[in-house]
Amino acid sequence: MSDKHIILDPTGLYDIPSGYIPVTTEVEWIQFFGVSTTPCWVKGERLCEWAKTWLRVWNKTEEIAEIKKHPRNKLAQLFDTVPLPHDWTDEQLLIFATKLDAYPQENPIAHFLADNITEINGQIWFIEPSISHLAAWLAISVPQEYKPFEQVWQQQFKEHELATYYQTEDKLLLLRRWLGIAEPVLNDIGKYPLPVPDLLTEEFDSYWEQLISRTEGKVLDSLKPTNQVGMERIANCAYKLFGNRPNWINRAREAKVTPYLSYQQKQELSFNQPPPQPLALDATPQEALAWATKDYLPFRRWEVIKQSAAVPKISESLADSFVEWILQHYPQMQVDSVENSYLNYSVASKVQNLCQESPVLWVVVDGLGWLDHLELLSFLTKDYKLAVETAIAPYFSILPTKTEYAKWSLYAQLLPNDSGWVADAGKAFVKMGVGKRYTDGQVDKLYNALRKKTHKLYCWDTDEFDSLYHSKKDWQSFYELDRPHTLEGIAKKIDYCLQQYPNPEALRIIIASDHGQMMGTSEKITDCPPGLEPKGRMAIGKTDDSRFVVLEGDRYSLPHDISIVKGSASLSSFSYTSNKKIIGSHGGLFPEEVVVGVSVLRKSIQRHPVSVFCLGEGKPKQSGELEITIDNLNSVPLTNLCLYIQELPSFQQGKPLAQQILAHQSCNFKIIIPEVPELPPNQENDLFLSGELTFRFANAENANAALVPESKIIVKQIFSSGFNIDEFL
Repeated sequence: MSDKHIILDPTGLYDIPSGYIPVTTEVEWIQFFGVSTTPCWVKGERLCEWAKTWLRVWNKTEEIAEIKKHPRNKLAQLFDTVPLPHDWTDEQLLIFATKLDAYPQENPIAHFLADNITEINGQIWFIEPSISHLAAWLAISVPQEYKPFEQVWQQQFKEHELATYYQTEDKLLLLRRWLGIAEPVLNDIGKYPLPVPDLLTEEFDSYWEQLISRTEGKVLDSLKPTNQVGMERIANCAYKLFGNRPNWINRAREAKVTPYLSYQQKQELSFNQPPPQPLALDATPQEALAWATKDYLPFRRWEVIKQSAAVPKISESLADSFVEWILQHYPQMQVDSVENSYLNYSVASKVQNLCQESPVLWVVVDGLGWLDHLELLSFLTKDYKLAVETAIAPYFSILPTKTEYAKWSLYAQLLPNDSGWVADAGKAFVKMGVGKRYTDGQVDKLYNALRKKTHKLYCWDTDEFDSLYHSKKDWQSFYELDRPHTLEGIAKKIDYCLQQYPNPEALRIIIASDHGQMMGTSEKITDCPPGLEPKGRMAIGKTDDSRFVVLEGDRYSLPHDISIVKGSASLSSFSYTSNKKIIGSHGGLFPEEVVVGVSVLRKSIQRHPVSVFCLGEGKPKQSGELEITIDNLNSVPLTNLCLYIQELPSFQQGKPLAQQILAHQSCNFKIIIPEVPELPPNQENDLFLSGELTFRFANAENANAALVPESKIIVKQIFSSGFNIDEFL
C-alpha cells in the first residue's frame, strides 16, 4: 500500500471517486484514519485545515497524496493574461479544468478546442500560422462559451509576423474586411485565399448584388478577377442581374464573368445575338465547321429555346445553306485518307495512336452533338476537375446521321458501302484491333476491367443520352432539366471510371460521338412518298419529292440510296409530344445532326508557362501602337484573353483581346493605345510595362501570365532643358 493515501479537497467541488472513504467531519476522521487501510478523501476547507494540523502534530504529513486546487486558480494560471469570465460558476470551472487535465499538458487548449469545435477539421488548432491558416481560422464560428479558450489559443502567436491579425478581438469583422464587404478593406496581406466562407455567403452576395445594381454594372469594369476573392459568386450575381438588365452587358464585362459561370449560364449571356450569314457554297471544310460551331449553332439554340414556336425560324434557311454545302463537298471529303479526314471516322485512328502512348478510356456518347459535348466538358472540368489535354475539335458525322451507319464507320474506319457493313457497332469495333467495348448493360464489367488494368483501350459506348432524346415528350423541360442532368450523370461515371483505375494520372479520356440531334420540336411528314422505308429524318429508297434530297449509294458511299428530309421535319419518331410534335429525331443534314466533336482529357496536366511580351511606341498624349507577342507551348489553345497593364490607364481595368492563341503557337498582333503617357522630366524614353495577361486553357482552366520584364513603350518625347534663353541675352 502507498504511504500517500489521503486526498484533501478544501474546495468541496470535486466528486469523490470510488475506492475512497469520504471524510466530511472530525468524527469520521478519527473513526477511519489509522483504522482502515482504504484511502480517505477529506472534503471541505475547515476540515482540510484541521486534518493538515492533525497530521503535522503526528508527523504524518507525508500521507497527503494531493491537495486539490480550486479550478478557478488552475484555469487562471493556464489562461495567463486572458481573464476568466465572471459568469462562470464553480461547477463550470471544475468541468473545464477536469477536461483540460485529461489532455497532453504541452498544449491542452488546442486539444480542448479540437474536441469541442467539431464542425471543422480539428488539426487547424495545431497548424503553424500562415496566410492560409489565418483565412481558415477566421471562418470558424466558435460558440460563446468556448471563446475564452480561443482567446488563450490566440496568445501563442504574439511574436509572429501575422500577430496583429491573430490577436483580433472581432474575427468576423476582420474576415468581412478581408472579403472586401466591410470598411476599411483589408489589403495588407493580399487576396483572401479560400472560397467565401459559408457563414458570409449570403451577406457577400447581397453586397455585390447591391454594388452591381447601384453602379449599373460599372463596378465590374475595375475588377481584376485574378485578384478578387469570391469571383465565382460575383459572376453569378452579375449573371442574375444581367438577365433583367441586358443593357448593362458589354463585351468587357461579359469576358470577366463568363469564365466563372456554368456552361448553361454562359449560353444565356450570349443569347440575343444577330443571325449569321448563310454558309458560302465555296467554303472550305474548315470554314464550314467554324461557321457551324461559332455562328450557326449558338444562334440556332437561341431561336429554338427563346423564340416563340410560332415565329418563323431564320436558322431554318441558314441550315439549308449547310445542307447544300454538305451535299456538294461530302463526296470529295471521302477521298481523303482516314487519318487526315474531316469525317468523324478519323477519330478511331487518333484513338489507336494514343493507345501506343498510354491507356485510353474512349467514351462514345451516342447522339452527343457539338453543343451537348461542350456542356459535358463543362461538367468534367468544373465539377470533376479534369484537365483538357486536347481541346474539342469539330468533325462531320458519317452520312446519314443514324447510329447504324455513323457509329459503324466511327469504329470500322470504313464507309458504309464496305462489304462488311452491318447494323451492328459491336462487330465494327473488332476492326479496331485493340481493347474492348462495353455497353451500358456492361458497365460493371468495365469498372472491373479498369481495376485490373486488363486493356490498353476501354471503350464505353453509351446510348443513355440518345435514348433520352427519344423518350421525352416535353421539349422545354427535357432540354433545361433532363438533358443536363443526364450529361452530369455521364460525367460522374467518367470520374468514377478514373477512380477505379489504379493509376488514374496515366489514363487518357477521349470523348466522341456518332451524330448529333435536331434542336427543338419537328413536324411529322404524314404523307411519306411511296416506296420509302422511313427511319426518323431519313428513309431507305429514292424519291423525286422536292421535300427530300437523295444520297445516291455510289456517290455518298452507302449500301443503298437514301432520301433525307431537306428541312427540319421528320418521317417518324419513337415518341411524340402532346401536340404530335417530334423530339430528338436525327438522320438528316442539319448542322446540329452532322457536326460532332472529339476531345481528350486527363486527371491532371502540367501546363507550360505562357510568355507575354509587349512593345509599343508613340508620342505622349497621342494614340500609339502596342505590339503583343504571346507564346503558347501548351497542347490547348488560350481563350478569353484579357490584358492588364499598370502603366497605361486604359489597360489598368483590363482590355479583352479578341485573339485566341492556338496550341503550340506563337501569335503576334498589334492594338491601339488610346493615349501614350507623358514621361517625367529627365527620364529615359523607355517606359517599362508591368502587368499580366489573364486567360483560360481551352475555355476550362483560369490562368495568368506576367508580362516579361523587357516589355516597354518607346515614348517619342522631346524634353525641355530647363533653361530660358532670355537669361543669356
